[in-house]
Amino acid sequence: MTTTTAVPATARQPRTLVAARVLAGLVGAVQLAGAIFFLGLAREEAVWIGPLVDVPVVALTLTTIALKLVFALAPGIRPARRITVGLLAVALGVVLTVVKVAVYDEAAGGVFLAVDAVVVALLLLARRER
Repeated sequence: MTTTTAVPATARQPRTLVAARVLAGLVGAVQLAGAIFFLGLAREEAVWIGPLVDVPVVALTLTTIALKLVFALAPGIRPARRITVGLLAVALGVVLTVVKVAVYDEAAGGVFLAVDAVVVALLLLARRER
């Protein structure tokens, strides 16, 4: 008689993927807090250019945050699919950061680009390990 043992999803994931998930989750949480603050609590503190620019940037911001949090927290996603979602989230994050630095003159963009570079490196290492 053959028995199978269920192995938790985290046990099958490379350590680099777990590290990328933790880092992306932290960044996603910080970005979500920032979005809630500037979109809901302190709208007068935010820089607004006009609806034709602001609406797509806010939509891209919320999409990027959602993808980072799904990548970091969603249970039951196969590692290969999780890596793909992570790379998509980081790619959109880089585009968002470049737009926000160029259009809104945000000085913190360099920090987010550096973190995104670390996440990409971890994801590429995780892909190689698989």
